[in-house]
Amino acid sequence: MTTSIYKTSDYLTTDEIHRLIRYFKKLGNLRMCLLIEFGVKTLLRYSDLSRIQWVDIVGKDTLILNEKKTNKRREISIGKTLRESIETTYNELKQPNKEEFVFQYTLQHTNLLLKEGGRDVKIRNKNISTHSLRKSGSRFIWDSNGCSDEYLIKLSSILNHSSSSITRRYLGISREEIKDIYESFDDLM
Repeated sequence: MTTSIYKTSDYLTTDEIHRLIRYFKKLGNLRMCLLIEFGVKTLLRYSDLSRIQWVDIVGKDTLILNEKKTNKRREISIGKTLRESIETTYNELKQPNKEEFVFQYTLQHTNLLLKEGGRDVKIRNKNISTHSLRKSGSRFIWDSNGCSDEYLIKLSSILNHSSSSITRRYLGISREEIKDIYESFDDLM
């Protein structure tokens, strides 16, 4: 058996996400606060997040982009709370040039900040990276919709996965959870 040298990122709970946002807010790192919320609520990879300029999102209801990895066009609705966070951050940063990139750190530096933040807010036994944001948003949607196959298929499409089995693995649906589903039939008869 071979083991991969790469660790996959883990999804974060809503509480862990809020703790990270509070941590970066306390440090005054408003862009990291927005990055966390934006990554969770848009399900975008960092390669796409890092290309967003203020002009793409300030005062907008929709973000339109071509995904870097898949080259597929995406139209992403920007919900009310995310729009408010964008406007607040933009104003608190004293309205930077709209052609400026919103998220200015490299992938490596962003991952380092997330790992340090996770350690400082005592998120244990999780591999945290920018990809955790995408996974966390996906897991939240799936959990919030009754862990249904319908939403698994929808997420598979949004995430551009080739199959729902990949999405199932991506969401971290463990063997234990699957076992619990089958054991729930014990209550049936």
